[in-house]
Amino acid sequence: MKKCFFSIAIIFILLWMTGCWDQDLLKNARLLYGTGFDLAPDGKLLSTFVIRDMTGIEQQSPKNDIIYTDSNTTLEGRDKIDDKISRFLRAYRNRIILIGEEQAKQDIYPILDNIYRDPKSALNARIGVAQGKASDLLSLKKVGNVLIEEEIDELIKSKELTTSVPKVTIETIYPVIKDSGEDFVLPYLIENGKRVDVSQSAMFHKRQFTGILNSDESTMYLLMKDDMGKVARFTRKISKGQQNGYDFLTFNVNKSKRKMKIQAQSGDQITVMLDLKWKVGIVEYPKSHLDDKEVVAQLNQILSKEMNLLIDETIKKMQTARCDGLGIGRKLRAFHPEIWKKQKEDWGSNYQKVHFVPNIQVEITKKGIVN
Repeated sequence: MKKCFFSIAIIFILLWMTGCWDQDLLKNARLLYGTGFDLAPDGKLLSTFVIRDMTGIEQQSPKNDIIYTDSNTTLEGRDKIDDKISRFLRAYRNRIILIGEEQAKQDIYPILDNIYRDPKSALNARIGVAQGKASDLLSLKKVGNVLIEEEIDELIKSKELTTSVPKVTIETIYPVIKDSGEDFVLPYLIENGKRVDVSQSAMFHKRQFTGILNSDESTMYLLMKDDMGKVARFTRKISKGQQNGYDFLTFNVNKSKRKMKIQAQSGDQITVMLDLKWKVGIVEYPKSHLDDKEVVAQLNQILSKEMNLLIDETIKKMQTARCDGLGIGRKLRAFHPEIWKKQKEDWGSNYQKVHFVPNIQVEITKKGIVN
């Protein structure tokens, strides 16, 4: 009976003790809301930390304290920051990680390694590449009345919905970083007159920044990847001759159906058949006459031709950058393992030799309420 009572007492004490041993009180923390990494002139890592300061007065808005430091690694940079501030730096509220252009041309994984190992890191933080230096963007502190890290985070969110940039977080990028058969694409941010422009994408190969997709190419890439947001919009010149507002047509891709097939031919030549069928809606076309079936049929042909030119340009640019953003290597590994074994060691060069046969068919199904 005594042994039973003693065992129950021990279990009760152990249960009562758990729950407080790993507490991390907010009053002892300084919260990190944004981080930037650049290549310093001496080859070291220049880290920019955006720390949110709460004033303690309800009427006053929070402010950013921006601190810079040189270090050899990400963690060493955080340790140096801890030496400069009161309390302890914590990253579980971090919203954005920016990597400067020159630093992104290096292998970016060493920057992210500590973030993945730290159980208190914010894995839902968005990641992007900054034109020039990330520190210059974060040094803006505010865009209008919005703190810079919130503005960038919300701006990227909105561009994900319009199929302008890929939806990427620290968590979702990890399996692609570790996959030798697929590359990734990140939002590309530009400072434009004290504001931030997010409409382009940065291409990577072997975790290194290799090129840029412009706005239309970025949207086309996401549609090729079958990763459309709520809206995907294009504007194209329809008429020849003098340029005016009547010469342009804007349409939304309401529905996109993709079929991709990989064929391995003699001599290990790889051919990718990529078919896209779009149902689109006209949102702006001053010339109108969309009640005429012949006009609609002619516009279907014109838009199909324009979009096929765009997809050719996008694929060509991705092959030049060696960015296998569609995961062709992964599919080869799954369905043609013998060919993949031969080509995986120099997949970047072999990917440039892949023969793509894209085809886009555009069908206008919505014409707006005019006519």
